[in-house]
Amino acid sequence: MLERYRMLDLARMLPGPFTSHLLADMGMDVIRVEEPNGRAGAGRDIFTPPDPTPAEAVRAAAHNAVGRNKRSIALNLIDPAKREAAQQVFYKLVETADVILDGYRPGTTAWLGVDYETVSKINPRIVYCAISAYGADGPYAQRAGHGGQFFAASGLMTDMGRGGAEPEGPAIAFGDCVAALYAANSILAALMERDVSGQGQFIDVSLTGATMTMANARPQGPGIAAARGDRPARAAARRRGPGLGSVRCRDGKYISLGNGETTFWERFCRAIGREEFIPLRDTHDDDAYDAMIETVRALFLTRDRDEWIDLLVAANTVVAPVHMNLEEAYEDPQMQHIGMNWDVQHPTEGTVRQLGFPVRFSRTPVEFQRWASLLGEDTDDILAEVGYDRSAIDDLETQGVVRRWRGE
Repeated sequence: MLERYRMLDLARMLPGPFTSHLLADMGMDVIRVEEPNGRAGAGRDIFTPPDPTPAEAVRAAAHNAVGRNKRSIALNLIDPAKREAAQQVFYKLVETADVILDGYRPGTTAWLGVDYETVSKINPRIVYCAISAYGADGPYAQRAGHGGQFFAASGLMTDMGRGGAEPEGPAIAFGDCVAALYAANSILAALMERDVSGQGQFIDVSLTGATMTMANARPQGPGIAAARGDRPARAAARRRGPGLGSVRCRDGKYISLGNGETTFWERFCRAIGREEFIPLRDTHDDDAYDAMIETVRALFLTRDRDEWIDLLVAANTVVAPVHMNLEEAYEDPQMQHIGMNWDVQHPTEGTVRQLGFPVRFSRTPVEFQRWASLLGEDTDDILAEVGYDRSAIDDLETQGVVRRWRGE
């Protein structure tokens, strides 16, 4: 679908690679422009260990679903002694690119000489997307940050606490992925606009801002007003359950209930044989409400999870199994049906399981095209495409400007 577009991906932490992962899966030619050597105790990305052996690098690439369907060139823009020559290589790549993805702290790409102001003079059609913790400018722009910091600054961290616990963030890189979705959509929008105007533009994605927009998905209601805490905590909890989230069944497995709407709550009460609980959904009698919750939880311990699911699905209530790990979810028949399980045969690692693409297209299906590239694996091919012959590439490697993957 996106095969006619080429991206130069300068990012290595999760938000940038996840952005390019979404676009690469849909066919965009994503070229990872990577540092030849790890630094600051980190590897080439968060999925590869620092200083891996060749075998470790191959193994990491095989399991790196976020890196699949991309190519890699190792280009030394970091070393001041190599930078000028590396810049010339990068500028040559810019001539054929449509998108540049920047995951550095604001100002870093200007120091490297590959910022938007510089590259847009080479290619005015370039769409340049920068993802940073707080945005490209402003009082926090130069602050370092990771997931915990921009989640904290977003105002959502306290929502994650339970029962007066200290503020805590989510167990997954929630903000990174939300920002990546915003970035990918914004890149596509800018490319569509470019088809009309003929001009590229700069896109500034704030991880904190993207995370903050998730306040619109609060169960209490969207936006700032609902965040003020005006509504009783129990009322908010009831709309999530009401009062029943994950419930343990006889076999030790858990079931997720979400019958917040009146219709679903009535069906649920009738299905479990407790029609007398229907009025308690909106009761102000806390003792009666709490007693009802305890009775329902005890009731669920009388049957196995799948028995309850069959009964509650037949009654058209809101119910789902709680998969305690990704492996269980991977085996779920619905996840298999929609293609979320990609079992791919790797040349050396055997069958590798990767999460699939969650969107299905009727005419242009998303497919696995290639494994995540090893560092510099595609240096030769990429440089040849922009006019470098073998001798010139050899010279660049000798100078330490580029690096090829040699399995050593």
